[in-house]
Amino acid sequence: MFDFNAIVLLRREAGSPGENPLAPEQRFVELRLGDEARLSKVYRQQGRTGDPARLRLRFERGFRCFAIEEGDEVIAWFWALHGVPRYFDEMGWLFPLDKTQVWLRDAYVVPRRRGRRLLLAMMAIGSTVESAPLEYLSDVSYINRPSLRAHRTMGFKPFATVCSLMLGGRLLWRSQPPTLLPVPTALHPHKRLLWLSAEERAWHRTQIA
Repeated sequence: MFDFNAIVLLRREAGSPGENPLAPEQRFVELRLGDEARLSKVYRQQGRTGDPARLRLRFERGFRCFAIEEGDEVIAWFWALHGVPRYFDEMGWLFPLDKTQVWLRDAYVVPRRRGRRLLLAMMAIGSTVESAPLEYLSDVSYINRPSLRAHRTMGFKPFATVCSLMLGGRLLWRSQPPTLLPVPTALHPHKRLLWLSAEERAWHRTQIA
């Protein structure tokens, strides 16, 4: 069993990507600890895993979830890590992030509301939530062309593509960490080939959120 990943890393400087008001029936909200059951239901309606325990773990670790509601329905969302570590599980890297950096994750718009620039609208509003960040970071699978186009529309520019190959859950081959990111603290970040011990595999599983 093997798992191959090729991931594009993107960044942009802080600052609003432009005005993009929502429709009158739409509103920007922040979901919080206690909303994981509702969010899990939305995930599963879209054919995504939506494990409530994993979503709860994200909130407990300081992840923030911003969304657009339309009536009682969540139609778009993204997660933001601001000043909390980002565990890049595909690569086995733990990146410490300070308050000047925000890492965006898992941006999603339900299919029937795509093409209306809702990601751009969320980013425009989300950029006003915190004043400290100097840069935004994000990562997208290299085969996810719609998301890459959306990121470019929001002002993100690719700065690296990293790859990894996991064999049997133990043998990990990967790229070197890009120099434009904070220096990762795990797992043995500058080793390109790793044989994970039982303890390291257990630690890896606890970090995935």
